[in-house]
Amino acid sequence: MVGWLADCLINSRSVELQAAVSKVQEMTAKAQENAGGKMTESDVQSMHSRADVVTYAVLAEVQHFEQYRISNFRDYMTRYLRGQIEFYKTVSGSGVK
Repeated sequence: MVGWLADCLINSRSVELQAAVSKVQEMTAKAQENAGGKMTESDVQSMHSRADVVTYAVLAEVQHFEQYRISNFRDYMTRYLRGQIEFYKTVSGSGVK
């Protein structure tokens, strides 16, 4: 269940990340085209730093969910395998724990 949720989160955050990066590139290009235009160099730099914050936040979220997913899978498999061992001990009649 966590796998598809993490995939959805990563996909939605990836779209936000791409939008932030493309906006910075667009504004940088506009500032370079018309140096006396609407966007000053400090405005572009400010936008670039905000996009960096978004980028780092997205990467941190992705890393967190990946670690959470790995931890959950490991716990799930441990419980599953212990259950299988108990089941086969019961079926085989050994009953030894």
